Amino acid sequence: MTTLRPFDVMDLFRFNNVNLDINTETYGFQFYFHYMMNFPEYYQVAEHPNGEIMGYIMGKIEGRDENWHGHVTAVSIAPDYRRLGLAAYMMDFLEKTSEA
Repeated sequence: MTTLRPFDVMDLFRFNNVNLDINTETYGFQFYFHYMMNFPEYYQVAEHPNGEIMGYIMGKIEGRDENWHGHVTAVSIAPDYRRLGLAAYMMDFLEKTSEA
């Protein structure tokens, strides 16, 4: 069963199968680390039972008062795990977390 869990610093060394895809925007270490430290509840990975990272979502909350909203910075799924509904599941998670 796929597990959705918070991103961990060691995941930076384990998610190449997701980031090496030509359609995935990649960022520097500091960018990923910034999101992990400042928005941990909005930065999640989908992990296969064998420990492989299947995908991730990076998000944050921003704005004030009536302009308070969630923002999706990146969502990416490894090619082997696409068309399983993982991105939709992670988007739903981020939406619910942002509204809480």
